[in-house]
Amino acid sequence: MNKFSVILGNVGQCSDRYMTGGYGRPFELEEMFERVASIGVKAVEYVGNWHISDKTLNQVLRLTKQYGLRSVAIIPDHFGSDVWGKGAFTSPDAKVKQLAVRETLHMAELARAIDCPLISIWNGQDGYDYPLQANYADADKWLTEGITKCCEDAPDMKFSLEYKPKEPRNHSFLSNVWRSLTLISESGVQNLGVTIDVGHSFEAYEDVAEAAVAAMKRGKLFHLHMNDNWKFWDDDMIAGSIHTIEYIELFWWLKHFGYTGYISTDQYPYREDGKCAVEQSIKWMQAFERAAANIDDKRMLAILAKNDAVESTAYMREILFGC
Repeated sequence: MNKFSVILGNVGQCSDRYMTGGYGRPFELEEMFERVASIGVKAVEYVGNWHISDKTLNQVLRLTKQYGLRSVAIIPDHFGSDVWGKGAFTSPDAKVKQLAVRETLHMAELARAIDCPLISIWNGQDGYDYPLQANYADADKWLTEGITKCCEDAPDMKFSLEYKPKEPRNHSFLSNVWRSLTLISESGVQNLGVTIDVGHSFEAYEDVAEAAVAAMKRGKLFHLHMNDNWKFWDDDMIAGSIHTIEYIELFWWLKHFGYTGYISTDQYPYREDGKCAVEQSIKWMQAFERAAANIDDKRMLAILAKNDAVESTAYMREILFGC
């Protein structure tokens, strides 16, 4: 059975550049913890400085104990402050690059305090928007050096790279699973892996199961974020609401490789009630888990060995509808 968790802000208020005041009312930290616990999951994930900081540390410790929740990951905020406007690890300003490392290591300190094992890095501002805007060679060097230093200075923690092809920059330097695995290999550190966000993988026109297998074969799939989209943008919709077959394929390969890490929801339910939307994602993932468990491994591997799309499609119909 997989272990599910929720990024705390998923059950709160969401805003966009058109509805800057947010869709619905804001929620206090304690309310969001209560909403996560009411869904029935046993773990929670945070965005640094949004939910977990020096100021809120004691409150987070109290609330996780009160609701019996495990803290599974912190996402440092390398994207939501104007200091990161031209990049974090790849900023042309040396002081900003140093700040990105310090901020990441500070999140590691907070993670230790709440017994949280993972820092999941989404460096969304590290990228470029125009031709002849960025020095690609320098950016590649700075990104690898910065991430590597974080891992070396906190060897007791796990760090993972959450890639994404675009947004907020038109092009992200960490754009797909292969770029992430290359950086991991070049870093030479053992405590660095990948967070696969399913929506980011779809947006990168990956088969998310193939991406997961690439990471798992190398022992580098550290974490997963679940949502769905139409592949043009990171819509952060209810998991499985669009790409049902791809999700079944992903969960079967997770079972096949024995993935034991956490699987978090990562959604932006703008117009839906956040708690209800996240609860639907959890129920969909539990359904995918059951569907994957019903797949006969020998039969599936035999189909794959023949590279037979007709037979695999028929088998999926049988699994889903019994016909």
